[in-house]
Amino acid sequence: MIAETAGAGLLNALVKRFNKGNLAKTRHNPDRRATKRSLNRMNDGYKQVAKSQGIESPADFDLKLNVPPSDLSIKDDLGPYASNSINADTGNHLIEINPEADEAFFAHELGHLVSRQTPVGNTVRTLRDNPMLSNALGAAMMTVPGLAAAMEAGDDDMDTSIALALATQAPTLVDEAAATINANSIMNKAGKRGMDGRQGRRLAGGYLSYLATPILAATAGNLLGNQLD
Repeated sequence: MIAETAGAGLLNALVKRFNKGNLAKTRHNPDRRATKRSLNRMNDGYKQVAKSQGIESPADFDLKLNVPPSDLSIKDDLGPYASNSINADTGNHLIEINPEADEAFFAHELGHLVSRQTPVGNTVRTLRDNPMLSNALGAAMMTVPGLAAAMEAGDDDMDTSIALALATQAPTLVDEAAATINANSIMNKAGKRGMDGRQGRRLAGGYLSYLATPILAATAGNLLGNQLD
């Protein structure tokens, strides 16, 4: 029971942090360190960090600045306000960002771009974006924690279930961690002295949000599995 309560409490904390991060990402009035004020410096920082990682010619990228509408709902697609992908029209890398949001979000997306141009980072991102692998890992995330709980004697096995669920999401978690590390370096090269505490918490919140789904799956699977063992 203690483990189940701890799992539910951790999940609740992650959801709260996730919501705070989305509010910061989709703001309508400019943040005191808004992206729009440092676009050129961040681009310079991106190129310096890319070159420091052995990327001789850092890739150009398309940039879309999207300010969210006033009636934006938390249920709406938030991708246009902080995301990276490939532009289907040009074939270039694409970053979409809210220019009013904290520049740390822009640095994070640039951090993804750096990772995608390194051998290891590209492999991780390819695994993350592979739909067949994603489906398989998603299925494993939903089933493995419950099976482990059913096979392990007793009910004190929440940690095992959570660890297994997180392992299935390794490509995403590694990709996001690398982007955040790169983001701090980009901001440092851009003359920002890295991130301040507030920005660090915001990106940490975004990272923690990726933990919410596997923890939810682990908690539910663990409860079900312990009913069967």
